[in-house]
Amino acid sequence: MVLTHLPAQIFRALIGIPNNVHIALLFYVLNASTTYMGTAPRSAFVATIVLPEERTAVMGTLNVVKTAASSLGPAITGTLVDHNLFWVSFLLSGSLKAVYDVGILVFFRHKERERVRRDQNEDREQETQAE
Repeated sequence: MVLTHLPAQIFRALIGIPNNVHIALLFYVLNASTTYMGTAPRSAFVATIVLPEERTAVMGTLNVVKTAASSLGPAITGTLVDHNLFWVSFLLSGSLKAVYDVGILVFFRHKERERVRRDQNEDREQETQAE
């Protein structure tokens, strides 16, 4: 998921930087063609790491936070456009989403280590009980 979504956000951050419209369009097309490749795996990942009894609440909270955060975007972009800084909106958007992706990766690695330790402890307990 991170391997497809992170490059998409890097491409998004780069859209506003070049002075050449063809290069900006290239970054836009690259962003558009890789952005949604991580959506289904991200949803599956969140559903996997969250306990079943907490899943509805967590998914609802995530959706509320995403909606609230996306409602701030137009206001911030409008302010940046007023100051001739439209390119900064792409840079901020891509950077924030890249930080989000890296955060999910770090969280997943931490959860995966916890799961491995838990499984090893359970195996030891079963071996001890079998003896």
